[in-house]
Amino acid sequence: MPHDVSHPPAKFRKAPFFALAMVLLLLFLGANIWLTGWRAGDADPEEVERAEFRAKTLAELQAGNDKKLGSYAWIDRAKGTVQIPIAEAMKLVLPEINATQPHAAYPVDTPAAPTPNRP
Repeated sequence: MPHDVSHPPAKFRKAPFFALAMVLLLLFLGANIWLTGWRAGDADPEEVERAEFRAKTLAELQAGNDKKLGSYAWIDRAKGTVQIPIAEAMKLVLPEINATQPHAAYPVDTPAAPTPNRP
């Protein structure tokens, strides 16, 4: 059956697909705003207060950690255990680490050589 070439194929029209894409995008954004309760420039005072409290608590925790990592202190006087600054601890441990040779993390067993069968 011969192909009819008298009618050219219909041209693809982009405008309806573009309009549909824009409508779907606006519906998605509208649903997102409606479901999340987002309001521009309107912040909940309680949430702002909680965020400030969390930031203050985090800053205090980090300051305490920095102080502890950079100071000397007794851990257990009876056993003679002390806490030293982390930089000093690294200086003490580094020569020991550099002196050791790398080795396998697990025991390596070499297979036994096969023995010939003798009658």
